[in-house]
Amino acid sequence: MIRITLILCVIFFIEINARRHRCIDSGVSFSDKISRSPIVVYGASIEKQIYLQSKTELLFNVTLQVDCIFKGQDVEKEIKITEAGIKVDHTACQSLEQGSYYIVFLEKWGTNTNSYRPVDFHEVIYRPVDFHEVMFDNMTNELLEKTCHLTRISPLNSTINVCPNVATHEYCPHDDNDVSITSSEEYSNNVYNYEKTSNFDDDKKFNHQSHVIITKDGSVATHSDIHSRNDARSSAAKCISLIIIVIMISYDFEMFNISQDYVYSY
Repeated sequence: MIRITLILCVIFFIEINARRHRCIDSGVSFSDKISRSPIVVYGASIEKQIYLQSKTELLFNVTLQVDCIFKGQDVEKEIKITEAGIKVDHTACQSLEQGSYYIVFLEKWGTNTNSYRPVDFHEVIYRPVDFHEVMFDNMTNELLEKTCHLTRISPLNSTINVCPNVATHEYCPHDDNDVSITSSEEYSNNVYNYEKTSNFDDDKKFNHQSHVIITKDGSVATHSDIHSRNDARSSAAKCISLIIIVIMISYDFEMFNISQDYVYSY
């Protein structure tokens, strides 16, 4: 009984450690993510490799199999993404679990290698824009059918079109409107963060805190109010207390059995 309890304790602490590194959506609307992203693609994460894990960051490289291009052009069937995950000075983070399908918001990041990121690719490298990806499901499919300004382009060297349906011109009569991109630097100059917090706070709360973006004229651009939860250490303390109680009960039970065996032996 005691061994089983200790095993459960180890499993619990492993789960707690995983929760401390989980990624929470920053609450930016789908349309805003699209309008501020140079490249928007749909595809499956087929490989994920963590290369940096610390108290403030959790970064990984991803190989993404692209099935459709919603925005942008000249995207290969298989692309490499780096600097995904939880990054210092970023409001949003990414998870991109292997085997799952996502809508990912990207930007190109040159072809040169960098000693900080162990990626030895000679093709174009991509990295996420400061937005959380969208996991693809039935609700996402419905959202795409009501979203304007999207294309349905197959990636380069692809012979079939497996793009999900998007809003048609009948649904979007003004689909030819200008949807030019605001670069990350330009957007940063136009807004300031009223309360910008990291999604990963190893010493305090591991969930995303409230976030507000206010433009220079004072109007609210984005508002995400995701309630903070108890930190991992508090949960761990409760678990330890519970385990101690269980161990004491199991110990008393075993001692009772031993005493009963002793009585019966006489």
